[in-house]
Amino acid sequence: MHTLLDIFFNPPMAVARLGASPTPLESFEWTSSRAAHGGVQTVIAPALSFTVRDDGSLEPHLPKSIRFKDDDGSVRPVAPFFELWGRFQSPHDGSVEELPLTPSRLHELGITMKHIAIEVTASNFKAARRVTDSVSGVSDMGCSFTARVDIGGDDHAKHALNAFSRHTSGQQPLVSPDRPIPLGAVQWIRPRSGSTSHAEQVDLSVLRLRFTPAIGTVYGPPRAVVGSDRQAITGPIDVLQLAGTLEGRMHTIVPPANRILSDATPWSTYRMVTGLYDDPQPQDGYDGSDDGDSTSWGVVDDSCDALITATLAWRDQRYRAHARVFAGPPAFAPDRRPFYGVNDDLDDRDLPLVKVTRENFDEIKDEVVELFRRVFESAASLNLDQARTEGLQDNAAKTAATGASEALPATGPTSMTRDDKPWVDRVPDLMPGQQASVFSTTSSRGDSLPFTEVVPFVHSQLMDETILIDFLRRRHMHVRRLLRPPFGLIGEWADEPGPDPNPAFRDPRVLRDVLHDMRMPPYMRDAYYVPLSLTRRQYQMMIGFLDLLAEEGRTP
Repeated sequence: MHTLLDIFFNPPMAVARLGASPTPLESFEWTSSRAAHGGVQTVIAPALSFTVRDDGSLEPHLPKSIRFKDDDGSVRPVAPFFELWGRFQSPHDGSVEELPLTPSRLHELGITMKHIAIEVTASNFKAARRVTDSVSGVSDMGCSFTARVDIGGDDHAKHALNAFSRHTSGQQPLVSPDRPIPLGAVQWIRPRSGSTSHAEQVDLSVLRLRFTPAIGTVYGPPRAVVGSDRQAITGPIDVLQLAGTLEGRMHTIVPPANRILSDATPWSTYRMVTGLYDDPQPQDGYDGSDDGDSTSWGVVDDSCDALITATLAWRDQRYRAHARVFAGPPAFAPDRRPFYGVNDDLDDRDLPLVKVTRENFDEIKDEVVELFRRVFESAASLNLDQARTEGLQDNAAKTAATGASEALPATGPTSMTRDDKPWVDRVPDLMPGQQASVFSTTSSRGDSLPFTEVVPFVHSQLMDETILIDFLRRRHMHVRRLLRPPFGLIGEWADEPGPDPNPAFRDPRVLRDVLHDMRMPPYMRDAYYVPLSLTRRQYQMMIGFLDLLAEEGRTP
């Protein structure tokens, strides 16, 4: 008999997406398609999907099409599955093999489904994180809310994740147990044998769990009734001039049925930039941040992070497996891929930097082509005019020195205009009416979003591999100059940084390294509200690839 070494979930991490529809979104995959004009574009194609039957077992099918919304407009949630696997050692040669757990495999170990227990804990700590004391570093956990369910190995019912605020003596709970916030549901799938039309592609006897996220709504205290939604400002008006006013369209903050939260917690009196709290970035990412005196409306949503734990008892030992799921908003552009995803972040942490050589040139070329296609898809989904205005206004709030320099692009009104040389290239010719201003000037063609309108003209032709490689070879110095370096590792930082940036990496202690400019990706922000860049691994790959292309005699 094989020896069980440990157990693990596959995948160990997944993203769920909120949606009010009772029908989860079916699976799809990204693929490439040649458009009628010959360009390459990303499209989605249906993939093998599961329907959970009334008895908790699965029915596989291949959808003919993908529907993201129901007829009433309800968004279909993304509800991922997790498989429970084991790592087994052979008694004959000591080899180790990873296999999915099934009832028959449990039987070989002399145990049953009753020897497995599942625990799921889902929490939302957003408000608690906001009200973390700046001196003690202690969060008020009464402003968080958590749901927990325990499921036996032979329990295949669907379990709701109803969250409320765990709190200590002296803390006021934000969410009462009597009126919890639903964070979704989990179901331990019933394994089944037998054949289906898709049985050759999937083993239905594998032990699986499904996480279904919440519907995607907000909750608040009784006073969170209506607020002002300021319309886009078309002239040079600072938003601070609107403080204390009711400019803009009035809208409902929280639906009446969801005004169930306590108004006596620190979350209801929270204000950013007071020195009382840590003010996690982005500072203004809460309801009320740009209303009146920036006091919070006390509103939370039903997104969450969840920890899934499976415990298996065998031979007087307990084996544990963990998986994590992050429930966030829907993907409103599902056929547009980000150039920087969770997988890229993990690769940046776990994999070594890429060294580009003649031997791996073709492999790296494929990665570079794919990266540029993802860059175009990200850029095509961005309101570049709004991002530019916000970024340059943020620069002005940090420093008055926003002019151009010989070493780096402009960080003020001339950014990405004809005066921003030598970094700017085709943009001025495509929008000749743009003046030196942090606001977009309607072009001579009448475009209301001139910077956004030029993105397809600049990037779309680079979706073609031949054109892209030729461009990178001819303009390698220009492309290298336009790539914003990533932040360096702490060990790379100088003990006492000077005012001038290091050209190889950025340092968050250097003011110029946290100012927005037209370098790629232009005016986009990361989670800390500073200019976004490629990952270290992506950046080094691009630099190495450009250097190799620059060598004489190199052919693609």
